Amino acid sequence: MVTLRAAHSTNPRLEPLRDGTIKVPGIEFDWTTLGPQELFHHQLTENDFDVFEMSISSYMITKDRPNGQQKWDWMGIPIFLSRAFLALNSYVGVNSGVNGFADLKGKSFGVPDFNMTAALWMRAMIEDLYDVKPKDVTWYVGRGEGMSHGIALGIDKDPPKEIPIKWIGQPGKLAQMVMDGEISGTFATEAMELTTSPKARPIFSDGGRQFVADFVKKDGFTPVNHTLAVQRRVVEENPWVPEALFEAFEKSKQEAYKRNPATGMLFKGDDRDAQAAVFGADPYPSGLKGNRAMLQRGMQQSLSEELIGKPVDVDSLWCESLRNT
Repeated sequence: MVTLRAAHSTNPRLEPLRDGTIKVPGIEFDWTTLGPQELFHHQLTENDFDVFEMSISSYMITKDRPNGQQKWDWMGIPIFLSRAFLALNSYVGVNSGVNGFADLKGKSFGVPDFNMTAALWMRAMIEDLYDVKPKDVTWYVGRGEGMSHGIALGIDKDPPKEIPIKWIGQPGKLAQMVMDGEISGTFATEAMELTTSPKARPIFSDGGRQFVADFVKKDGFTPVNHTLAVQRRVVEENPWVPEALFEAFEKSKQEAYKRNPATGMLFKGDDRDAQAAVFGADPYPSGLKGNRAMLQRGMQQSLSEELIGKPVDVDSLWCESLRNT
C-alpha cells in the first residue's frame, strides 16, 4: 500500500474520491484542502505534497526555469480540474471607457499574478478574438512576496521585456485603483468590494458566456486552469501509480456527474443540452488527445510572453504511460 500526501482545492468532481466512494487499489490518500493561491505557492516553495493540483501555466514554467528539474521534479497526469474563467468575473471603472475586453488596447488591467493560468488565457483569448496583444495593455500585479507564484518562480527577476508589468504587491490595492480611476479594470477576486461599489461595474452583462462561446468557436476548445501532477520519485518507485490516479480521478468525475449533473456545468443555471451543443457533453474532458490543441495554444502564449524561453513539447509534460489517453 502506498500512502500519498494529496493536496487540492475544493472541487465537487473530486468528492467521490475524497469521501471514499471511489477506491484506488494500492493507494491511500492523506488529503489536504487549500485554496489555489495558497496551494500553488506552498508547493512551489515547500514542494512537500506527493500528488497535487497545479496551475498549468506554472507547471510549464517549472520545466523551463534554470534548475527547475531539480527543484520541481514533477510529472503531469492529464486530468483537468477547472476551467479558466476567473477573468469573466472582472470589473472595470464606470468611467474607464472599457465595455468589453476588446476595448483594453492602451488601457491598464490588474491581475493577481501575471503568470497565472487564468490571466494567461485571458490574454490569449483577447489576442485571438480582438488582436489585443499583451504588450498593448499595462498589467498591474496584485500579489507580493509570500503570495505571488510569479515571485516564487523568479519571474520578477527576469520579467518579459516587451510587456509593461507593474508589481503592486498589496492585497486589495488593485480594487482601490479601479475605484479611484487609476487603472481600467481588474479581476474581482482581488477585492469583493468592487462588486458593490458604484464606481465599478462588471465587464460582462452575461457572465462572459458569449465571450467564451466566441473563443470556442474560433479556437475549438475551452481553456483549462488546473491539472494534476505527481512527484517523479513516486512514479519511479511505483510505475503503476499514474494510470491508477488517472482512472480514479476520471471515475470520481463521472460519479459526481451522476450525483449532481450541475457539477458538469460551466455556467450555473444554464440549460444542459444548450451548453453541450456549444462546449461538448463533458466540459472537463480528461486525457491528452482531447486537450492537446488547448495545451499547445497555452504553451505558445507562454512562449510569446517570454514566460518560457523555448518551446515545450506538450506531450512531454505528462507521464509516458498516459500520453495515448
